[in-house]
Amino acid sequence: MLTVGFAPAQNQPDTSARDQQEPTFEGPSILGRDSGLMDSTGKPLEFGMFVKFSGVYDSGLTPVIAPSYETPLAPQGGFGVETSFGAAVSRRWRRAKLTIEYRGAYRQYATASLLNGLDQFFQLAYSRVLQQHLLLDLKTTLGTTTVANGAFTYLPLSTLNLPGLPINELFDNRTNYLQSRVDLTWQETERLSFGFGGDGFIVRRQSLLLAGLNGYSARASVAYRLTSRQTISASYNNTYFDYQRAFGNSRLQIPALGYSAGFARHWDLSTQAGMARVETLGLTQVALDPAIAALIGQSFATVTFSRVSYLPVAQARLVRRFKTSSLTFDYAMGVTPGNGYYLTSRQTSAAIGYSYIAGRNWEARGNAAFNELSALGQALGKYTNAQAGAEVFYNLTRAAHLDVRYDYRHYTTENAILQKDSNRVSVGLAFSLGDLFESVR
Repeated sequence: MLTVGFAPAQNQPDTSARDQQEPTFEGPSILGRDSGLMDSTGKPLEFGMFVKFSGVYDSGLTPVIAPSYETPLAPQGGFGVETSFGAAVSRRWRRAKLTIEYRGAYRQYATASLLNGLDQFFQLAYSRVLQQHLLLDLKTTLGTTTVANGAFTYLPLSTLNLPGLPINELFDNRTNYLQSRVDLTWQETERLSFGFGGDGFIVRRQSLLLAGLNGYSARASVAYRLTSRQTISASYNNTYFDYQRAFGNSRLQIPALGYSAGFARHWDLSTQAGMARVETLGLTQVALDPAIAALIGQSFATVTFSRVSYLPVAQARLVRRFKTSSLTFDYAMGVTPGNGYYLTSRQTSAAIGYSYIAGRNWEARGNAAFNELSALGQALGKYTNAQAGAEVFYNLTRAAHLDVRYDYRHYTTENAILQKDSNRVSVGLAFSLGDLFESVR
């Protein structure tokens, strides 16, 4: 959740004819500008459908919080079957582009029946050149998910600017989410551009012991293109969020500077750094005087607090592209709304991802990441999460694919409320129509 909504001053040829033909504001990655969870290959019209039948095994399932904080949670495990399905369409016009994706997965376990049900994901993205130098971007993402491991754990850290996505959940609990954003980019010159935008987001968790989330943000930015491969930028972000079923709210004000560059045609570097002013209101526990504790029979009291913190924020991404593969490194340090148990928290994350296409039939990808949360105000120990995953595709025929995926998570809290390992194995046979899903699977 660093600065968002950058407006890059990118590849703008000095010809009005092209300006009239298609959006021309796309360019090398600049941190803070959401590129979405899906993209297409650029054909005028693409369409795809798929259905997949899988056998799954999950260990370390934790559907609810233990009734007593002194009692460690008892993770469960179970075999199950999963049916996945979806459709996607991407359409390009002379001055606009529309992308729609839907995915669903119905899961049923032999023993862990509390986690049976339907997970869904929907995303709509629309961009349009309103006039010669003005671009409009709209994006809406919503869905519902139950299993924490393997759902969003493999997404890149660029999704940290989407606080409405449950990417760092502690428990396997039904979670519904929605985030919408709008951005306007004004291209003043071939080198200089300005951006303005806003977001609204909500998260609802089924368990009454976990907090939901409501929030919005507004932002402004300026970017200047130094050369064809280098851009500097500056931005300001104001974000507010509060919680459902929990007392507390936070306001973040984040000015930041950014720099992005391409090296030797195969390397892309994007960086961003700034300072966050965080106003936090919430509840915390304080130790009572021994005399008072003996009188009332309690050692701690819950009190309200209001605190202003100044925290550094930073984000960096390095991408190396090969002929048939790509390697990505990500690092982020900032402030997050938490995961329903941890509320406003300082977060440090690092990740690496690799994808490889071996000929016409094989494709593989892998990822590893580390996250750490430190609550701002809550009397909680640090939450740490180490995870890794790997996936292999094999084309049996043009329309049939074998899909094998494994995800691992180890996460813990210092006060031993939660310490567990989670494994997820999925083996499935997928049937697809169209090549759009093949480009984004």
